[in-house]
Amino acid sequence: MKLDGLSLYLISNEINNHLIPAQIINLYQVEQFGILLAVKKNKEYQNIFFSLKPDLMSLFLSEEMPHEDNYHSSFIKQLRKELQGGILLNIEQIGFDRIVKFTVETEQKFGPPITNFLILEFMGKHSNAILVGNDGIIKTSLKQVGSELNRYREIKAGVLYISPPKQEKSNPITIDKKQFLDLAAKQQGIVVKDNSLIHFLLNNFQGIGQKSAKEILSLLNYSKELPFDELSFEQLNHLWECFNSVKNALTTHRIEPLLLIENKSEKIIDCTLFTSKNSIGTKTKYLAFDSLSSCLEYFYIRTIQEEKRQILFQIINNTLQKNIEKLEEKEKFLKEQNVEIQTCKEYQKKGELILANLWNIENGLSQISLTDYSLANQPRIDIDLNPGLTPLQNAQNYFQKYKKLIAKKKMLEKQYIENQKYLKQLKGMYLTLTEKESSIIELNFLYQKLVDSNLIKEKKYKKKNNLKIKSPSPLKFISPDGWTILLGKNSQQNEYILRSLSSGNDFWLHSLTKPGAHTIIKNHHNLLTPPFETLKLAAKLTGYYSKIKDKEVALIIYTQRKYVKKPKNVKSGKVTYSQEKTLAVTIDHEEIKNDISSSISI
Repeated sequence: MKLDGLSLYLISNEINNHLIPAQIINLYQVEQFGILLAVKKNKEYQNIFFSLKPDLMSLFLSEEMPHEDNYHSSFIKQLRKELQGGILLNIEQIGFDRIVKFTVETEQKFGPPITNFLILEFMGKHSNAILVGNDGIIKTSLKQVGSELNRYREIKAGVLYISPPKQEKSNPITIDKKQFLDLAAKQQGIVVKDNSLIHFLLNNFQGIGQKSAKEILSLLNYSKELPFDELSFEQLNHLWECFNSVKNALTTHRIEPLLLIENKSEKIIDCTLFTSKNSIGTKTKYLAFDSLSSCLEYFYIRTIQEEKRQILFQIINNTLQKNIEKLEEKEKFLKEQNVEIQTCKEYQKKGELILANLWNIENGLSQISLTDYSLANQPRIDIDLNPGLTPLQNAQNYFQKYKKLIAKKKMLEKQYIENQKYLKQLKGMYLTLTEKESSIIELNFLYQKLVDSNLIKEKKYKKKNNLKIKSPSPLKFISPDGWTILLGKNSQQNEYILRSLSSGNDFWLHSLTKPGAHTIIKNHHNLLTPPFETLKLAAKLTGYYSKIKDKEVALIIYTQRKYVKKPKNVKSGKVTYSQEKTLAVTIDHEEIKNDISSSISI
């Protein structure tokens, strides 16, 4: 949905009516262009989110919780400094344009409160968020614009804020019948190339974009190509009545936002304000929302997910194609090498014939033809010789070639089998990728398999494509002593709890004899050892999730996390450790299942 003045009018009023005034608890920058304000009103918490992404501008009340891995910039630091703890007094649309102003009042320890204005300009690629003081001076901005880029106004700290140039258009909310008909008469008196009805709406009213104009005319049952200068006075009066009904629906918030979804692919088509349910075709279905915020948030999240899905698909597709091509080239090379190896017996035969005929071969020959008496038909065999070597040396040369190829044969056979296995695996993954449209979850799984196989350098691709893969979800338990236990069920989760969820003084556990779970006991009390019951429970869980057989005694090692190291260029979850101790526990599957089900897992 393209954000225009109409949608900003509705959403700014919706937020004002629902939330204002509210206290700003914190601010977060979501990737490069998104800002989330965590606010509190009457002990209830809510979020306001806006995105200035040029192709996905948005503003809505959000149910999403801030992520731990948010974007960090000097802009968000300055916003926190100036606005955190302040009271959001008002959200106001400037005129009927694509500009929204947040008014925030912040108390000071000494002196009167300070008023700041966060101005959001939803202007496509020129979109910006600008923090302005009560004196009109810019304090910070998401994007700085110097005089070399814009002669009309600069946008940077210390400069007086100047609003974008105003358009000489009418406000569709405040216009009355006389003003509307006067505009219509003026339009009919102008000779222009395009004098259609849609052209009249776009050229004369603030905040109505191309999409909204088309939807309004469709709702009013008017053709967008209808020549405006052919409308009679009665038709213009009827057009006003229809336009006024839309205006009244906007001012009284009787607009039902719809999310249009393609039936077959389940892809989001658009978010619409004025499309009638009856006009939606059979190839499209819709979701109706009680509020514009919930509709915009759903549309935004699904669109971002689809963008990330496409990026992820492209990364996996390119990686698989590239590596399949490499493996096929290697297979071709190995086959060619194998053909050469098949000639190794010939080298042995030629060496033996030279030895048998040393008395009959002169030095300096480059070729000789000898009879092979070992075969029934006694064929003549042509043998190339190095004229710089003696006959004996030529024989030894052929024997050396034979020995090298025999040794190489075993190695190539092993490589060929491994190559075939790997090629089959990648082709299977490629088939999974291309035979149907994979979900983001399935793509994440394929992506992680490629990372584990060292075919993708995770950090490089994430940074290049601004791609954030959803963090793994390890198991979490609370021991009878109240200590937190984290446990990874696979290499990805093991890597995650080691890298992101543990600190040096925490305790790490692993089975001594079997591969499997990495377990972390969080050392919130900073003790030298955890309580024995906690340690025992963590050890049992580690054994249970490491495929230790029922009733088997498991040897579980444990040490502090700071003594666990991850060597470079090893697979996920592979570590070295020191200062470890060993604990023997009996793994009773039924007993551990009861422990898990009795509220220790949260």
